[in-house]
Amino acid sequence: MSSPLVTVVTPSYNQAEFLEDTLVSVLEQSGPPVEHVVVDGGSTDGSVELLEEYEDQYNLRWVSEPDEGQSDAVNKGIEMATGEWLCWINSDDYLLLGAIESFAQAREANPRSDFIYGDFVFVDADGNEIGKKYNTKPSKFVHKYWYQFTGNHSSFFKREVMDALGGVDEDYDYAMDTDLFWRLLETDFTLTHVPVFFGARRLHEAAKTTGEPPAERRREIARLEADYPTSAIETLLPKPILSGAAMGLQGLYHLTDGRPEALAHL
Repeated sequence: MSSPLVTVVTPSYNQAEFLEDTLVSVLEQSGPPVEHVVVDGGSTDGSVELLEEYEDQYNLRWVSEPDEGQSDAVNKGIEMATGEWLCWINSDDYLLLGAIESFAQAREANPRSDFIYGDFVFVDADGNEIGKKYNTKPSKFVHKYWYQFTGNHSSFFKREVMDALGGVDEDYDYAMDTDLFWRLLETDFTLTHVPVFFGARRLHEAAKTTGEPPAERRREIARLEADYPTSAIETLLPKPILSGAAMGLQGLYHLTDGRPEALAHL
């Protein structure tokens, strides 16, 4: 069997309620070959039975064993992956139909790109769309003060990019994605945004990043913000002003991209 173009890495722990949607979303992809690596943390809720049910239906490999949390599971999945490109989809999120084929087309159109990312939708616990996240070209300023410039559910890394970054930082339990994408912005790799919706992020009561952030998440965000380099003018302006400017910049990017409809989703 030839090596897959894309390996989808999925960390999983006791989310059987949503895991099948994730598995099916990879199973039903069209286009180039895809490998799915699921790293389960020793679930006891029926997740393992689902993995056993689907393991012969498509190119799925999985393990179920105790781990040190989500970041550890993502890095384990990266180590197991054999694809030329990597995509990280959590077990309560999923790929949209045709995402891998659309990514392959974007890759062919942007052969020098090392990282290709698009947009994603927000869905509720039942999978009903409740919002959209339109991304734009990379911006450190937007990432720092408004919203991280992309999401893991809409991003594809060349293998060597993820290797160079060293995977996700396992010191983070909540902000590992924000940290990963900031470190990516600090590199010289070629990052390309395409106006395609690749994935779905599910918002539900049990999600780690839904609702009022716990103290640990707030501490991690504060740590990230403290590590961001800042210009002299940034140190003089209050954060609400900087956040408003970053939102405005994101809106300007949407207009220059010819996507005015995105302004309603800032």
